[in-house]
Amino acid sequence: MERMETAKWLKGITILIGAVGAVFFLVLMPMMAESCKEAYPAMAYLKWPGIIYGWGIGVICYAVLYQFWKVCVQIGNDNSFSKENAKSFLVISRLTAILAVIWFAGIVGLAFLKCLAPSVAIFLMLIVFIFIVLAVLAAALSHLIYKAYELRRENELTI
Repeated sequence: MERMETAKWLKGITILIGAVGAVFFLVLMPMMAESCKEAYPAMAYLKWPGIIYGWGIGVICYAVLYQFWKVCVQIGNDNSFSKENAKSFLVISRLTAILAVIWFAGIVGLAFLKCLAPSVAIFLMLIVFIFIVLAVLAAALSHLIYKAYELRRENELTI
């Protein structure tokens, strides 16, 4: 696959993820919150805090997508191993680590309010684990891209 085709493909996937996220965060999440409010009237007070919490997570997810978009642009410019991509992956790493902390705080908050079933807690901890893995992988990728950038720059100087 050529670099331009790869960049277009990655941008298309990024747009698709953004569109699905918009439907989830703006339509489905408020609908589910309303449904939970009706099903569990004793916990109706959690509707708006839950929606705001979800939107906060959504903002960070879109920040990750924006950083990935910047990587796609660099790939399209045939500049895969660049300082910009290393920095973008470092930002992605930090944002996913922040997401892990926010999810964990949400789990602790729900457990404190006694609103968390054990099976749901296990599932949510799996999500925290996935965010931690993504943070570590993005940090490692950032390091590798930066090292490749330095090697390429050294080789350009020796010509």
